[in-house]
Amino acid sequence: MNWVRLLGPVLGPFTGTVERRVAIRKANRSFGHVTQFIAEFNETLVKDLPPGLASSAGVSLTTWSRQGDDIISSLWLRSLRKQEMIIPLRITVGTDQVTIGEVSLLLSDGEGIQGVITSTVIRFFSI
Repeated sequence: MNWVRLLGPVLGPFTGTVERRVAIRKANRSFGHVTQFIAEFNETLVKDLPPGLASSAGVSLTTWSRQGDDIISSLWLRSLRKQEMIIPLRITVGTDQVTIGEVSLLLSDGEGIQGVITSTVIRFFSI
């Protein structure tokens, strides 16, 4: 049962704000393993790069933020050989769906989320 919906009449106009904050916390939990993967990938990537070029290549995930009824983030991919690629991530507040680029998954599907992110990163850096 969703406690935010139960408290809606009490929270009144603050219901949307509380729902978005809860959704951002849930997104951070769901993407914790992705953040760890990104950190490990970047460590491996910069081992062979000169110190001055280390910040020119890598993967990053922007902080989740609110945009209307959605919370959004972006996966940034930077390479020394390719043009930067930005993949949007979007969660509509009140749903359990996350959209990564063109792919929609359940927010609770940690393996699926990890798989989409991993394959996207590997494809970007291997071609």
